[in-house]
Amino acid sequence: MGRLWRWCKWTCCSFVAAGLFYLISALALGKIPSAGNAVAGPADYVFYACDNGVHVDIVLPAVGGGRDWFDYFPARDFAGDVTMASHVALGWGAREFFATTRSWVDIRPIPVLRALFWIDRSVMHVNYAGDPRGRENCRALRTDRAGSEAMFRFIDQSLELANGLPIPALGGYDLYDAFYAANGRYSLFRTCNVWSAELLRESGQKMALWSPFSFQVMGLLTSP
Repeated sequence: MGRLWRWCKWTCCSFVAAGLFYLISALALGKIPSAGNAVAGPADYVFYACDNGVHVDIVLPAVGGGRDWFDYFPARDFAGDVTMASHVALGWGAREFFATTRSWVDIRPIPVLRALFWIDRSVMHVNYAGDPRGRENCRALRTDRAGSEAMFRFIDQSLELANGLPIPALGGYDLYDAFYAANGRYSLFRTCNVWSAELLRESGQKMALWSPFSFQVMGLLTSP
């Protein structure tokens, strides 16, 4: 009994120590900026970063910058009529966690553990919406033609494609969103916010070396 108790105590202490190390590392590396791609041309492509308190979505014009997202994420993949949407919000994450966790009250331990330890596959959450201009949780950003094209390439590389088009993976929560198969694995070290920061860095934004939390992504944003 004493040996079992010591083992349980050691295990609990190890988890606490690992959690503290993760948090301290995230906070420390989140303060070290890493330069993004240089913005050299006219910064006339306007997009947004929107924070729901946990996750940062990147919100792009549905049509603009040489990309029509309706060609990539067609209206037939959505339950509602998305054809009048002016913008599209993109977020990358773990498939099972996304599918089973519509809101924070739906959180269950198994999907969380599968996501954190590389077991779950990834998906791209795509949500057509209106212009987020003026929303308190959104920051308007700008980049040039090279920056927008770099963002588009990064998004393309994040998606699983068939015949050049994304592959639908799951139905959405509501009428105007859907999930598509994505590349990569969600983990403790590459979270949804790390992906968002990587995409923002492509646009020319200076991001932290590591930003697993949404406030670290939003805290370094600047508009050229």
